[in-house]
Amino acid sequence: MRLVVPHFGTRPAYFPLVVQSMAANPDVSWLLLTEQPVPDAPPNVAVQLCEFEALAKRIQSHFEFEISLERPYKLCDFRPAFGEIFADELTGYDFWGHSDLDLVFGRIRRHLPAAAFEADKILFNGNFSLYRNTAEAASWYRHEVGKVSYRDAMTNPAAMHFDERAGIYYIVEDLRAPAWHEDVIFDISFRRYRTRAEAPPGRDPRRYAWEEGEVCEYRLQRGRPVRRTALLIHLQKRVLRAPAPDVLTAERYWILPNGFAVQDRVTKWSVRAARIPRGKELLPFYLRRAQRWHRRRATRQAAAAGRTTVQV
Repeated sequence: MRLVVPHFGTRPAYFPLVVQSMAANPDVSWLLLTEQPVPDAPPNVAVQLCEFEALAKRIQSHFEFEISLERPYKLCDFRPAFGEIFADELTGYDFWGHSDLDLVFGRIRRHLPAAAFEADKILFNGNFSLYRNTAEAASWYRHEVGKVSYRDAMTNPAAMHFDERAGIYYIVEDLRAPAWHEDVIFDISFRRYRTRAEAPPGRDPRRYAWEEGEVCEYRLQRGRPVRRTALLIHLQKRVLRAPAPDVLTAERYWILPNGFAVQDRVTKWSVRAARIPRGKELLPFYLRRAQRWHRRRATRQAAAAGRTTVQV
């Protein structure tokens, strides 16, 4: 499998940990399109240096209508077309897909059973998704169903989430293409400070870690730590401090609400520590939440007044 990942602009402060987790999956290939070099990139991460404007022109050349691609974030709506756009770079692979960079990978193949690879579409997450590398699957996105249209998604300047359940999901369902989707990702909520998945069972916070290539979630059950692993942990919209040198060389580290720390051992007390955030860390988090709320309100007001077409 090969994952195509265009990324332009500022990278996450923990980007070295992302690359480290990629290196721990030597049987998976990444194609990273970016304007900045990646020092010491592992053999399974191919870095193709280019400017965003050059990539936008390449994507435009595949369509006879004028696309809207003024900012890198909009690239998400073009992901279902990567099979056609990057056909040359995907030659020889059985599956192609896309992933984000605001995450840390676990053992990817360990969480994709044989049944997954019998399907032509694996997962519907924007942060990680796969397609069988065939001409038919590469052209799925051109199929229109109901209000789901690739032309609308690619000409609207707003993010339409065409690569997820708002778009390609309905297309695959309408085509009755074989698909596999299970809960194999830790999607961490950005609406609260303490680390917790978007919709986990129970109300208690979880503690997350990267342990020798595995992404782990810990919770207490009857007073004892219970461990669960996943394909990746998605840290969307979280501002995390850059990892210290000891974390970069550690085989095990904790993924904290706003940073990383070397993991010495796992006890019920270290898991319970997820419930006790430091006050000095809470204030910046909720300040950013308030700032984000004000930005979104200003955007909604501008849209209502006809000054912008961006939707929030």
